[in-house]
Amino acid sequence: MILTRLTMLDLVAASRVSKAWRHSVSTSLRISPRLKPWFLVYALHYRNHSLTSAFAFDPSSHVWLRIQNTHNFHFTTTTTTTGALRSSGSQNLLYTISTTGFSFSSDPFHLTWHHVKPPLVWRENPIVARLGSGVLVVGGTCDFDDDPLTVEVYDIVSGRWDKCQSMPFLFLDSATSNWISTAVTDNKLYLLEKRSRLFCSFDSETKKWGTTFHLKLISNPNYINPPVAVFESTIGFVDGRLILVGLMGETEDFRGLGLWEVDQDTCECRPIGEMPPEMVEKLRNANSPLSTTRVSIEGGSIYIYDPRNPEKIFFCELNEGICRWGYAVNPMVNDRNFRMQRFVFTSCRVGMGDLHKAVATESRTFTVVESD
Repeated sequence: MILTRLTMLDLVAASRVSKAWRHSVSTSLRISPRLKPWFLVYALHYRNHSLTSAFAFDPSSHVWLRIQNTHNFHFTTTTTTTGALRSSGSQNLLYTISTTGFSFSSDPFHLTWHHVKPPLVWRENPIVARLGSGVLVVGGTCDFDDDPLTVEVYDIVSGRWDKCQSMPFLFLDSATSNWISTAVTDNKLYLLEKRSRLFCSFDSETKKWGTTFHLKLISNPNYINPPVAVFESTIGFVDGRLILVGLMGETEDFRGLGLWEVDQDTCECRPIGEMPPEMVEKLRNANSPLSTTRVSIEGGSIYIYDPRNPEKIFFCELNEGICRWGYAVNPMVNDRNFRMQRFVFTSCRVGMGDLHKAVATESRTFTVVESD
């Protein structure tokens, strides 16, 4: 019973005492599962983009952990040669891209990095996703490029860049990560234009794009009030279900946040839940006016935040059709340089093996800094 009340970090230490303790830890995890996806925040210097601090939120224990020993992020210090650190959004994929190289990492605590040649076509703000043994780089090209919809894939096994079928022409004016939300499952990448809800998929096996269409939002017949317009949408997979997260109202009049499940056969999105009104007020008051959000989805957890003002991180745990909402205060708000930093966000599934590997090699150490 004592072990069921400990944090994941404490369980790692307890499991290393002896075989008997390790068995007790395994038993406690079966009794009280705590392997919920974590949310990671990386803070970078606003000028040279070097990593200044990193934190992780463990939703099972409701604690923030400071991540130390992040020395293998050193290559982000010189943006002219390596590019600034970025996140793919829908996956636990961090990367940098420049004219001289492309670096990426997708393990939970980013212990392993791949440093390879840059794509054949220079890009400023591409859409990047990990698909099987490859990394897909889509759009984001400069205006003077002949094909602004160009698509390339890097094969980790062969170490080669290959060109694929270009993006559908309808994405011509929005082919950057600023305007596109992505979701990945198996060997497919799904794209959603955030404002128009233009939707399409890419198959990594055939290296071709599917049919392009607009997703249709279905209103809940049980709602008393009339349906509210959605002005921005993002997508992600929650335990195999494609979920759409939508900001409701208008860009200058944020009124709510809703969740829909996407039926890819009918193009319809059926409502499954809404953020509680009192939490909508917290999101609105902390970020007024609220014109955009970012969403990071992993497992059954949905994390929602404003990238310009990430003081509060909101989350929803979706389990068997039930939405459990909450929020956590970013521990970096007490840093006097908070407003002068650039943040990179991601979420990942963290297992005992991942924590053991990070702690055993001392590649990462964790310190509890705040408990909600």
